[in-house]
Amino acid sequence: MADLGGKWVWIWNWRRCDGGDPLRVAARLTASGCHGAIVKAHDGPYWRVGTFDQGRPWAEIAAALKAQGLLVGGWGYFYGQDPQAEADRAVETVLAGADLYVLDVEGEFKGRPGVATALCQHIRQALGPHYPLYYSSYAIARYHRSFPFAIFNEHCTGAAPQLYWNAFGWPVEKALTWMYADYAALGLSPQRLSPVAGVYQEPGVSYPSGDSLAAFMAHTAKEGSPGISLWSYEHMDQAMWQILGTLEWQEETMGEYAELARRVDDLERRLATVEQALGEAGAPSGPGTPTTRTYTVQPGDTLSGIGQRFGLAWRRIYEANRSTIGPDPNLIRPGQVLVIP
Repeated sequence: MADLGGKWVWIWNWRRCDGGDPLRVAARLTASGCHGAIVKAHDGPYWRVGTFDQGRPWAEIAAALKAQGLLVGGWGYFYGQDPQAEADRAVETVLAGADLYVLDVEGEFKGRPGVATALCQHIRQALGPHYPLYYSSYAIARYHRSFPFAIFNEHCTGAAPQLYWNAFGWPVEKALTWMYADYAALGLSPQRLSPVAGVYQEPGVSYPSGDSLAAFMAHTAKEGSPGISLWSYEHMDQAMWQILGTLEWQEETMGEYAELARRVDDLERRLATVEQALGEAGAPSGPGTPTTRTYTVQPGDTLSGIGQRFGLAWRRIYEANRSTIGPDPNLIRPGQVLVIP
């Protein structure tokens, strides 16, 4: 197993990556200083569908790249139509040799927290609590409030936000500042974030400049993120590969403080689970029980932010106010009066 640290490159269509030659692919990744590749394994519940066909089993691709000293992650695109079947493909990919796994979850999960929960629970039950499981989705969370970030944050090791500043038309620093702020409001620290750069071009979208890529890597390292990744292998021309090769991930920035922050973050997630279990079991009350506190939701509030205000895990507040908030903990509305347990 491995975490999403250092430099990684996403692989979408294997046969479009140097003709699907593992020796050439591995040589290019190694020469560019990459720790590994995140290779697409399935599309929804299918190993092959429509135009998606890697031409050879994912396990063979992974084994060939690993033989050249690279780490290999698996990923799939999820639609949420059959969570059990989609979870099964993810688990089978892991069992076939994935060092880590990334769920690509996007618009299909908006307003569907129950489906997100079912998907994550199926995967975690099969893989256990410590397997490195990530999700990749929207980078600027404030624009996607109906997406169940809280569910994926609870079940995943971390996130790989799709920070395509060249497609946004934003300066890279603005995009990163907003991304880190939005995910912090959701309760996710930089140590659990490995942002994705959009290294591609299409009509209306140009490649990011070498300077902006350098700024992207420097900023993420300074924040304490363990690594970054780039979308995608098949979209990068020779000039972009050369630029990538000149940009080193400064691993020394991930020192004892970043490691400590990761451990604290893990403890907070475990504490939230314990608090939830205690809340479900019920706690006896007696003399000296404190008076019930309340908080009125203000514009821009999130459960994570309210939790930080009162020194509580967001899930504890949610469980105490589920009937008021509803099924999606990301959707709290100004004026709602929440009980603070």
